[in-house]
Amino acid sequence: MSTQSERVARWREHVERWRRSGQTQAAYSAAHGVSKKSLGYWIRRSRHESAREADSVLTLVAARPVGVAPPRQAGDVLSLCSPSGWRLQFGALPPAPWLAEVLAHGAT
Repeated sequence: MSTQSERVARWREHVERWRRSGQTQAAYSAAHGVSKKSLGYWIRRSRHESAREADSVLTLVAARPVGVAPPRQAGDVLSLCSPSGWRLQFGALPPAPWLAEVLAHGAT
């Protein structure tokens, strides 16, 4: 009997092979002797895990070279946005060391 981690690894491998195969879930399941329902479950689980991982990643996109500060206008705000939709807005620039620490810890 396999351990849970072995079962998870085996299904992750099936999901990756299915993705690379270009086959439908039904065709892949029939060809590899696995349950179509189980394959579908593990595909959904994989997508959910990928989305959760993407939420934990913060990506900064610079619109201009670092070190070149744009002229500040009244009402300007610094906004940091995540792929999952959260947003941090600052009316004044936060201290650089604090911002670096937040970014280093994935804004958790």
